[in-house]
Amino acid sequence: METRILVVNPNSSKSMTVSLRETIEKTFSMESCKISYFTGPETSPPQIDGQETSIKSMEACLPLLIDDQESVYYFQKFNGILIACFSDHPLVAKIKDRAAKEKADVSIVGLLDSSINYCNLVGKKFSIITSNKEWIPILNNSVESKFLTGNTVNKNLWKGTVSTDLQVLDLHSPENFQQIAEIIHRENIRKLDSDIVILGCAGFSGLQNKLAKTFQRDGTLFLDTIEIGLQILITMIRFVNSQK
Repeated sequence: METRILVVNPNSSKSMTVSLRETIEKTFSMESCKISYFTGPETSPPQIDGQETSIKSMEACLPLLIDDQESVYYFQKFNGILIACFSDHPLVAKIKDRAAKEKADVSIVGLLDSSINYCNLVGKKFSIITSNKEWIPILNNSVESKFLTGNTVNKNLWKGTVSTDLQVLDLHSPENFQQIAEIIHRENIRKLDSDIVILGCAGFSGLQNKLAKTFQRDGTLFLDTIEIGLQILITMIRFVNSQK
């Protein structure tokens, strides 16, 4: 049976969706999995750069995903949904709530949850590299309140968040790679002593291998949040299907 997955880009940037598609198609075999892509409508922000734009994007996208049963993007038409924004994005909880209410057989994964839980499972020290500085307190608070409270994640593994001081749509520009690499080396690797650097924005998608080659001598692992999120989502779907 074919597995149907929807990758949701909650901002209105079509170029971001194209980048996500290119990265996913290079990484995953599509033989038994059909992946569809959703881009936020024009009313959604062109990039998500903080709490306010996260909420605006949720308000713009949610009706198209859970209310219109005729839509090709209606959530119950898929086995799994990946919300492709590295944050505690409200779309994740909203769609999960609707799925639970309607007893829908669909798995929903966010990039923050899947990445943090992976680092905790492998037991390595980790930090986040993000886009603009506004994300530092937001991501730190999300990790600390959602994962460290109640000891969901080993507190000794968490090292903090670093900003590139770049906007989301600028992260993929080749002229910015050296700046990104220098910040990671100085802050994430040397200062925070991280074993894993989480590429904490969908705008970093596709840079994992280039960064790994750059820091090969350091032995630092770079976590592409799209890749790990999709891997975990596929595993969840397979587990559900095994019970049928």
